[in-house]
Amino acid sequence: MSDSAASGGTFLRLVRYVRPYVALLVAAMVCAGAYAGARYVRAWLLQPLTDEVILPGLAGGEGTRGLLDGLDLPGISASDSPAETAEPSVDPEAREAELRDRMADIGEGWQKILWACFALIVVLPLAHFGQLFLAQYTMGRVLVDLQQDLCTKLLRLPLAFHQGATRGDTLSRTTNDATRAHTALNLIFGDVLQSALALVVGIGLLASISWQLTLSLAVIGPLVAGVIALFGRRIRKASKKRQESLGGVTQRLVQILAGIKVIQAFRAQTAEETSFQRENLRFFRRSMKVVKNRVLARTFVEGLNNTVGVFVLLAGVLAVLNQYWGLTLGSLFAFAAIMQTTYRPMKELTKGWTHLQDSLPAAERFFELLDAPEETPDVLNALPLTGVETGIRYRDVSFSYGREPVLRNVSFEASAGETLAIVGPTGAGKTTAVDLLLRFFDPDSGAIEIDGTDLRSLERDSLRDRIAVVTQEPFLFDGTIRENIRYGAPDASDAALEAAALAAHVKEFADALPAGYDTEVGDAGSLLSGGQRQRITIARAILRNPAILLLDEATSALDTQSERLVQEAIDSLLAGRTALVIAHRLSTIRGADRIVVLDEGQVVAVGKHTELLESSPLYRELAQPQDT
Repeated sequence: MSDSAASGGTFLRLVRYVRPYVALLVAAMVCAGAYAGARYVRAWLLQPLTDEVILPGLAGGEGTRGLLDGLDLPGISASDSPAETAEPSVDPEAREAELRDRMADIGEGWQKILWACFALIVVLPLAHFGQLFLAQYTMGRVLVDLQQDLCTKLLRLPLAFHQGATRGDTLSRTTNDATRAHTALNLIFGDVLQSALALVVGIGLLASISWQLTLSLAVIGPLVAGVIALFGRRIRKASKKRQESLGGVTQRLVQILAGIKVIQAFRAQTAEETSFQRENLRFFRRSMKVVKNRVLARTFVEGLNNTVGVFVLLAGVLAVLNQYWGLTLGSLFAFAAIMQTTYRPMKELTKGWTHLQDSLPAAERFFELLDAPEETPDVLNALPLTGVETGIRYRDVSFSYGREPVLRNVSFEASAGETLAIVGPTGAGKTTAVDLLLRFFDPDSGAIEIDGTDLRSLERDSLRDRIAVVTQEPFLFDGTIRENIRYGAPDASDAALEAAALAAHVKEFADALPAGYDTEVGDAGSLLSGGQRQRITIARAILRNPAILLLDEATSALDTQSERLVQEAIDSLLAGRTALVIAHRLSTIRGADRIVVLDEGQVVAVGKHTELLESSPLYRELAQPQDT
């Protein structure tokens, strides 16, 4: 697909966001038309002011003798000149009557002009307010819709997308690119559309004064269109590269913030500064290419406007002096003023169009994110999951992330109410096996069944409603302890919340805090210790009251005291639930009903702790460092 076709498609998709607010936009455009018309009428008033007031006044004034002598201007006959009034053959009474009539005409002209000025004083500010407010209100609502669609999309994208994309690029698309997409809409219905409307009104008025001069101005149209088309293509290409560079800059910042502790510990600040500077300078150079082409386009258009404008004015002067095209001095003044007034929308149109070409690549990147495939939808007539009656079964499950297999023909079972531990060396596929149960991914072959039903035949939402997860790195949202526990069950009562907090050993440290359960935990729980954060996540899981519990290395990062408290909380959580537990520490798996040993994506042993110590060399090797 060509760049212009892709840009056209992006443009149309952006415009669709305006459809719910088309009535407001039409009202804004009406106000914009009224504002543009009023500004042009203000310039057009030079014609009646000159032809009906100034020139007749000069012709009839005593102090103007000789001023208009020899000038045969349109609208002023030779008999109107002061030189003729000195002839003795002219009847003084007739001359006085003629002057009275002329002054009456001048008075009527003044009256018309004053009423027009009064109307302009009223219309201009009201139309300007309506134009700006309605357009900004509409664009503000569109921005809300863009951001809402973006948030909805990010929440529905599969885990594979989030794991495969860099955070910097995703963050750049969701912030900078989304903002620029909104800017593109703002330009379309702000600078571009309103300037085009103002140009149409201005050209109409110019044609009503002198279609001949207006036609001579038309030569500028194709020239300007050619200039903005040429530089528009250059701007789009440069802007796309600039947005990619911005993603690189954002990614460097994300890595610096995420790894600041390691960076400072290894005294790597200088290396990180150099890396960031390299990305930042690349972004700057690409940004300047956009700026250069944008400025060149506006410079060329301004030069064309000035050149054509000068020649048109010279043609108008010659037309007045030679009395052709019916052009009067007032008409020429009005034409020049209106032409000058149209210069601004022409300039704004060029500026808006070049900025639009700058914004469209960002909008394309934004829509690429919105078009990313979501999770596989549920099959037709998918079944709801209400609980676990018989158990969970992995049947010849194989899976890969697009490279070599992570799981190879894995088969094991966990009966209802049973705790099944999964152990193995790093990279054996333990976490992947648990992620498949959550349907973050589907197996390449084989099946995972609950009560004999393939997970792919179940409603995904009902499946996840029956599962709670406690991970190695406890994640808390910025808020209070109460809000984080209730995240697992938003409608739970305070009594149920406190019971979950008691079972998870949260109550004993929450009661010691000044604000109790209403204590702020900080960003990602930064104001609490690791053990406290983990106990809150366990309380969250207890409050959810899941049928299936998944524990992924839940105590591996804790000290001995915290591990004891967390393990007691886990024991409360496991009671009566079907659980899959991934663990390195034997203390968390000794009491498991059965243990599955994985190695290189395959099941190499299944049994209890004591059985595996004798029958599985790999399990014995994994357990030995913890027993000595």
